[in-house]
Amino acid sequence: MIIRAIIVAFLLGLATVCQAQIPSPTDGRAAEMAELTGAPVFAWDGSEVGKVSDVLFDKEGQPLRLRMKGAANLGLGERTIEVPKGAFILLRGAAVLELPAEAVEVLPEINDDAREE
Repeated sequence: MIIRAIIVAFLLGLATVCQAQIPSPTDGRAAEMAELTGAPVFAWDGSEVGKVSDVLFDKEGQPLRLRMKGAANLGLGERTIEVPKGAFILLRGAAVLELPAEAVEVLPEINDDAREE
């Protein structure tokens, strides 16, 4: 467990620095303020599993869901996956999932056009 934490910390140190702007509680358009697009997404075991495509925040500035682009099955193309609140954390310009890489591979793909307003 400690080795995994060290690996994740090391990989996050190498990651491109991206910042999310936390809106004021009165700002209902927090998703537009997120600047994490393109940031790396890591599984809890330290492997990079994709890139952030969108983060939706609630009115208090807490992340509600994360959409990420990852490799499609058999490595052919890309697919979009949605990760719900509580299954990820935003940390130092990256997202870390509470899932191992194997679990991310079997998550269902979502329709990228089905965006919440």
